[in-house]
Amino acid sequence: MLRVKIHIALSAIGAFLGLSAFICFCIVYANIEAGMWALLSGIHASLALMLHCHYLKESLHVNFSRKALQYIGDFGIVGFVSGAALTLFYLFLEIYYKADVMPIKTSIIIRLVWSFMMMKWGLLLYLVTKKYLRTYNDHQLFSENPNIEETENLIQQEDVPDDHGDGETTWTV
Repeated sequence: MLRVKIHIALSAIGAFLGLSAFICFCIVYANIEAGMWALLSGIHASLALMLHCHYLKESLHVNFSRKALQYIGDFGIVGFVSGAALTLFYLFLEIYYKADVMPIKTSIIIRLVWSFMMMKWGLLLYLVTKKYLRTYNDHQLFSENPNIEETENLIQQEDVPDDHGDGETTWTV
């Protein structure tokens, strides 16, 4: 559980820094692209934080189905792929133009850093969902109710007609 608490702390720091950088770069420095990548990085970190917290409280299986975790993992892999593409693009621009960090409004390096952070948090979110998907048991693969077989047996027993021996058959439902 110490490892999960460390992941919670790191995810909280990532979510806070992503949101802070979004506000800073969009409002103060008017570098909208860097702000958007910081926001997406913060969203990925926040989702990882949410999953870690639910896992620590042992409420992950109650609040998230396998399909929901798979969708969150898909969102993570989209963030990873788009972050990787943006990182390579900004790296090419930086090498080609040899731009400086200043002025911040047009800085390619800051965009490069936050696209890398989006790539990192997208990959981590994907890995976290895969890790937590392995904790689901086989009953949860097929249904939300692990006792579905017991329910079907009860229904089959109730649908059997009652024969009282007097020629009348009654059905109980």
